[in-house]
Amino acid sequence: MSLDIDHIYVPIKFDLGGTVQDVEPAIPLLAGLGTITVDVVEHEETRAYNISYLATHPPVLQLSLGTSAVRIGRTTWATSTQVVIYPALGVISVDLRFAAPEPAVSTEDICQFYDDLIRENTVDYFRHLRDLDTFPPNLARHLSKVEAENFEAGGLTVAAYVEAIRGILRDSAGFEPRERRYPFQNMRQFFVLRGPEQHENAPIVESLLRLSALPVTPGAAADDGPLRLRGLMVRTTGWSTVAVLHDGVDGGTAAVRLVQDMYGQIHAQWFFCQLWVGVDPNDRDELVGPGHSLGARITHLARVQLQLARGLAEVGNVDLMYRDPVRIAVATFLIDGLRVSRHLQAARQRLELLRSNLGQLFGLQTALFQQRLQWLFSVTAVAGVAALLPEMMQVESMPWRIVTAALFGTLAVFCWLLIRLLGRAGLKADRVGWAVARIPGRARRRPLGWVRRLRRRTG
Repeated sequence: MSLDIDHIYVPIKFDLGGTVQDVEPAIPLLAGLGTITVDVVEHEETRAYNISYLATHPPVLQLSLGTSAVRIGRTTWATSTQVVIYPALGVISVDLRFAAPEPAVSTEDICQFYDDLIRENTVDYFRHLRDLDTFPPNLARHLSKVEAENFEAGGLTVAAYVEAIRGILRDSAGFEPRERRYPFQNMRQFFVLRGPEQHENAPIVESLLRLSALPVTPGAAADDGPLRLRGLMVRTTGWSTVAVLHDGVDGGTAAVRLVQDMYGQIHAQWFFCQLWVGVDPNDRDELVGPGHSLGARITHLARVQLQLARGLAEVGNVDLMYRDPVRIAVATFLIDGLRVSRHLQAARQRLELLRSNLGQLFGLQTALFQQRLQWLFSVTAVAGVAALLPEMMQVESMPWRIVTAALFGTLAVFCWLLIRLLGRAGLKADRVGWAVARIPGRARRRPLGWVRRLRRRTG
């Protein structure tokens, strides 16, 4: 083939289960797993970042776990494993780098890499889901087929590192947990090829972009167009990215490192939106669960809303982090290529739903408070009626006394029942309105809607 494989970069994102507001307490604990690096920003690179961002956000942590031999399909790859923790987003990434094997693999083996990697990762990932006791029943048939193949694992290990780091960070003083953790992962492929510039549009590039075997059916390109840097061309479909290093041109290797570092950051933002779309903090059958007060639920959802809003402020906001035109151009290219804007829109819709439901809970709390006032008013009204009774009982006629006592007693009971009935009706309407608002596609009922409908009919 005209292009040789240089390496394959495979980031796999997981939900950390919460954000880390202060990374310092966790550093000594994580150091026992491997070589840890705090912040990927070197001193000479600060010209590319907004200092305000670096000063107000916890730094990214990188944990190098060494190199091991991993067999993917028919090829054994020297694979370096690095864990990257994005504290502000609460996302953890296991980054695998498969170095070019010797002797060089064939074009067919490179194109088959994706299918073989999926098989290896499925075995490791399904084991992880069963360990968490969160294995979805609708994947049982798929699991049985995988187990029936008597598949011999090639040494790929990802989930074990994630669970070990989660356990360490959960005990850290700076960890702020979320209500629930998203159990699923997201894996992408970044192929780096090397060869002459005139061969950058070789059929293998299109094949890897489509994650399909050769030959490629002629037709429209799989992506929206390339990103060009010095000595480098990058194309992406979002799920697959291919970079071609030009032989004889300096700067290509550094450009690849830059693009891949930023790819990890943009992929983390995409996954942050995914985990919030996949985990609904309002997904409960009742307004308030047993043993929980309404005020506690409101406080909790308000904190969840703050967490989501704080994270969404960073997604797609390139100018918040960078001030270097090259990095901004790369980030914009990756944001468009990974379709981050679509996921951001879905996450914002979840935020609006959260705000709406929180408003409904505030309304219910107000209704409960009004009910207590109605109780107090009923007691006051009954007491006021009873206070007039001694005056009326001073009359001489015994029949009149009996009639007066019966009249006042009936009036007091009537006041109490009327106020009680109104209080229950108002509370029931608030609860029904909150439940109806959560039904997708169901229009909300307007107060006094029957009056409006009657006016339309008579008008």
